[in-house]
Amino acid sequence: MTINNLLICISDIIMSVMYSTLGRIFGQAHQLNSNFRYLSTTQRLLRRKQKFKLAQPDDKSAVILGKVSRTIEKRVEGVSDVQHPILMQWNKPQRIETCNPSISGDLAGLEHFGKVDLTQPPVELEGSKEIETASEEVKRILSLEYARKRDVMNKLKKTVVSNVQQHKLDMNSLEVKIAIDTVKIRNYQHSLIQQWPYKNQPMKNSLTYTIARRRKHLELLRQQDYKKYEWILEKLNLFYKPVPKYCHVEISRKASIERLTDIWCEELKKHRLSKFRRELEAQQPQFLRNKAAKLQYIMSEEAELGLEPTVTQADVDDCLRKAEEIEAKIAEKDYSEEQMLLYKEEAVVAKNFISD
Repeated sequence: MTINNLLICISDIIMSVMYSTLGRIFGQAHQLNSNFRYLSTTQRLLRRKQKFKLAQPDDKSAVILGKVSRTIEKRVEGVSDVQHPILMQWNKPQRIETCNPSISGDLAGLEHFGKVDLTQPPVELEGSKEIETASEEVKRILSLEYARKRDVMNKLKKTVVSNVQQHKLDMNSLEVKIAIDTVKIRNYQHSLIQQWPYKNQPMKNSLTYTIARRRKHLELLRQQDYKKYEWILEKLNLFYKPVPKYCHVEISRKASIERLTDIWCEELKKHRLSKFRRELEAQQPQFLRNKAAKLQYIMSEEAELGLEPTVTQADVDDCLRKAEEIEAKIAEKDYSEEQMLLYKEEAVVAKNFISD
């Protein structure tokens, strides 16, 4: 960099600082001046009034990016409730887009990489001999303190890349690409959270594209070198979850309720069959004892009449033994209610219709 170019750069920075200072001064005057005399007619008409501005929350830690608001369910009175009753409640799943950090795989923000030293010059001016020999005022003006946010991000990218690159000239490996995309993604997420509740759709689209590109690079690195893949995840504080490959099925209320109704009917049938089976098993011991009593009566009648015996004492003892075995099995069995997804047995309340 020559001395002329350095002087031109210094003059541009000084002018920008002056313009920003004047802008702040006139901005304060604009708040105090109610006539808006220095604004044009178009600016006055397009300026959003204070009552129409969205409230900015003090704490934005709970902001969820890409959260789609729920739709209000429309119910037809008399049709949805009486003629065609729906026995289960279906809630539409809440969709969260890829730009959210919990979906993108970023476990931390830009603070994970540490703070950038704002006293250092930008990346373009690193190694300049003129900067080294310049005065302290010139160094401060040309430092990152008065630079754009883009210059600060470029400095942070260079710091992060220097920790993961294979050699000093490595700028095309998968690790470097993943590190650069990670800094971009976390910068986009931080900006979107700071702008909330206002949205920036172009930045959101760029964020989604960058996340998809980084996921593709992570998948390639996972296939090529698994140890380095684990190392880069730990280094950048990331987690990677492959996207499941499945045929997309649109979620609709009607199809979901039909499926839930089928599950509810299957569980109802299973519950009633198991309940009826338990009732029959509970009746078996008494049935066998009644059978033993009948056989004992037949055996005594045949003996009194002198007929050929068709029933023996062994048959009676066998019925009594089976009854005791079944009672022991019933006592050992655990008849706790099975876990049902949808069906719940409703207790019938006894009513006194005469008094009511």
